[in-house]
Amino acid sequence: MRLSPQQFWRVRENEYRIFVTVCGSCGRSAVFKRSACPYCGSSDVRYVESSGTGVLESFTKVYYRRDSSEDDLPKFVGVVRLSEGVRVVGEIVGVRGDELREGMEVEAVLRRYASDDPYGVIYYGIKFKPV
Repeated sequence: MRLSPQQFWRVRENEYRIFVTVCGSCGRSAVFKRSACPYCGSSDVRYVESSGTGVLESFTKVYYRRDSSEDDLPKFVGVVRLSEGVRVVGEIVGVRGDELREGMEVEAVLRRYASDDPYGVIYYGIKFKPV
Protein backbone atom coordinates (compact mmCIF):
# COMPACT_ATOMS: atom_id res chain seq x y z
CA MET A 1 0.00 0.00 0.00
CA ARG A 2 1.44 3.31 -1.09
CA LEU A 3 0.99 6.29 1.22
CA SER A 4 0.09 9.75 0.00
CA PRO A 5 2.83 12.37 0.46
CA GLN A 6 0.88 13.83 3.40
CA GLN A 7 0.53 10.44 5.10
CA PHE A 8 4.18 9.61 4.53
CA TRP A 9 5.23 12.99 5.95
CA ARG A 10 3.27 12.28 9.16
CA VAL A 11 4.97 8.89 9.72
CA ARG A 12 8.43 9.84 8.44
CA GLU A 13 10.01 9.69 11.90
CA ASN A 14 9.29 5.96 12.08
CA GLU A 15 10.42 5.38 8.49
CA TYR A 16 13.77 7.14 8.82
CA ARG A 17 14.89 5.92 12.26
CA ILE A 18 14.58 2.78 14.37
CA PHE A 19 13.08 3.18 17.83
CA VAL A 20 13.14 0.69 20.69
CA THR A 21 10.54 0.70 23.48
CA VAL A 22 12.11 -0.04 26.87
CA CYS A 23 9.79 -1.06 29.71
CA GLY A 24 10.36 0.56 33.10
CA SER A 25 8.56 -2.29 34.90
CA CYS A 26 10.01 -5.52 33.49
CA GLY A 27 13.09 -4.02 31.77
CA ARG A 28 12.50 -5.81 28.47
CA SER A 29 12.82 -4.12 25.10
CA ALA A 30 10.64 -4.26 22.00
CA VAL A 31 11.18 -2.86 18.55
CA PHE A 32 9.16 0.19 17.39
CA LYS A 33 7.37 2.77 19.50
CA ARG A 34 4.62 1.20 21.60
CA SER A 35 2.31 2.75 24.17
CA ALA A 36 2.53 -0.32 26.42
CA CYS A 37 5.02 -3.13 26.98
CA PRO A 38 4.05 -6.15 24.85
CA TYR A 39 5.43 -8.49 27.54
CA CYS A 40 3.92 -7.24 30.82
CA GLY A 41 1.35 -4.67 29.62
CA SER A 42 2.83 -1.79 31.64
CA SER A 43 2.45 1.73 30.27
CA ASP A 44 5.71 2.76 32.00
CA VAL A 45 7.73 2.81 28.77
CA ARG A 46 10.35 5.06 27.25
CA TYR A 47 11.61 5.32 23.69
CA VAL A 48 15.26 4.97 22.73
CA GLU A 49 16.62 5.60 19.25
CA SER A 50 18.61 2.60 18.07
CA SER A 51 22.24 2.96 17.08
CA GLY A 52 21.32 1.04 13.92
CA THR A 53 24.13 -1.49 14.26
CA GLY A 54 23.65 -5.19 14.70
CA VAL A 55 24.38 -8.74 13.59
CA LEU A 56 22.75 -10.62 10.72
CA GLU A 57 21.15 -13.73 12.24
CA SER A 58 19.62 -15.26 9.10
CA PHE A 59 18.72 -14.25 5.56
CA THR A 60 16.96 -15.38 2.41
CA LYS A 61 16.89 -14.51 -1.27
CA VAL A 62 13.58 -13.01 -2.47
CA TYR A 63 12.27 -13.06 -6.04
CA TYR A 64 8.87 -11.47 -5.31
CA ARG A 65 8.24 -8.49 -7.58
CA ARG A 66 6.21 -5.41 -6.71
CA ASP A 67 5.04 -3.02 -9.38
CA SER A 68 7.99 -1.42 -11.20
CA SER A 69 10.62 -3.17 -9.09
CA GLU A 70 11.84 -5.82 -11.52
CA ASP A 71 15.26 -4.17 -11.83
CA ASP A 72 15.89 -4.86 -8.12
CA LEU A 73 15.61 -8.66 -8.21
CA PRO A 74 16.71 -10.76 -6.48
CA LYS A 75 16.70 -9.07 -3.09
CA PHE A 76 18.11 -10.28 0.21
CA VAL A 77 16.03 -9.98 3.36
CA GLY A 78 17.43 -10.77 6.77
CA VAL A 79 16.73 -10.91 10.47
CA VAL A 80 19.04 -8.46 12.26
CA ARG A 81 19.63 -8.49 16.01
CA LEU A 82 20.29 -4.85 16.89
CA SER A 83 22.84 -3.90 19.53
CA GLU A 84 19.90 -3.01 21.79
CA GLY A 85 18.90 -6.71 21.81
CA VAL A 86 15.77 -6.60 19.64
CA ARG A 87 15.33 -8.25 16.25
CA VAL A 88 14.12 -6.52 13.09
CA VAL A 89 13.56 -7.74 9.55
CA GLY A 90 14.99 -5.69 6.72
CA GLU A 91 16.45 -5.73 3.26
CA ILE A 92 20.21 -6.26 3.02
CA VAL A 93 21.89 -4.04 0.40
CA GLY A 94 25.39 -3.38 -0.86
CA VAL A 95 26.49 -7.01 -0.90
CA ARG A 96 26.33 -9.97 -3.28
CA GLY A 97 24.51 -13.09 -2.18
CA ASP A 98 27.65 -15.20 -2.01
CA GLU A 99 29.21 -12.68 0.40
CA LEU A 100 26.34 -12.87 2.92
CA ARG A 101 26.90 -14.93 6.03
CA GLU A 102 25.22 -15.32 9.36
CA GLY A 103 26.98 -13.37 12.09
CA MET A 104 28.20 -10.54 9.86
CA GLU A 105 27.94 -7.05 11.30
CA VAL A 106 25.48 -4.71 9.58
CA GLU A 107 24.32 -1.14 10.00
CA ALA A 108 21.10 0.66 9.15
CA VAL A 109 21.21 3.01 6.16
CA LEU A 110 18.63 5.22 4.50
CA ARG A 111 17.82 3.99 0.99
CA ARG A 112 15.16 4.47 -1.67
CA TYR A 113 12.12 2.19 -1.39
CA ALA A 114 10.00 3.32 -4.33
CA SER A 115 8.80 6.28 -6.35
CA ASP A 116 5.41 7.22 -7.76
CA ASP A 117 6.77 7.72 -11.26
CA PRO A 118 9.91 9.23 -12.83
CA TYR A 119 8.84 12.71 -11.68
CA GLY A 120 6.87 11.82 -8.54
CA VAL A 121 7.51 11.42 -4.87
CA ILE A 122 10.48 9.24 -3.89
CA TYR A 123 10.01 7.17 -0.74
CA TYR A 124 12.98 6.37 1.48
CA GLY A 125 13.34 3.97 4.40
CA ILE A 126 15.71 1.87 6.47
CA LYS A 127 17.71 -0.99 4.94
CA PHE A 128 20.87 -2.71 6.21
CA LYS A 129 24.37 -2.96 4.73
CA PRO A 130 27.52 -4.74 5.90
CA VAL A 131 29.87 -2.69 8.08
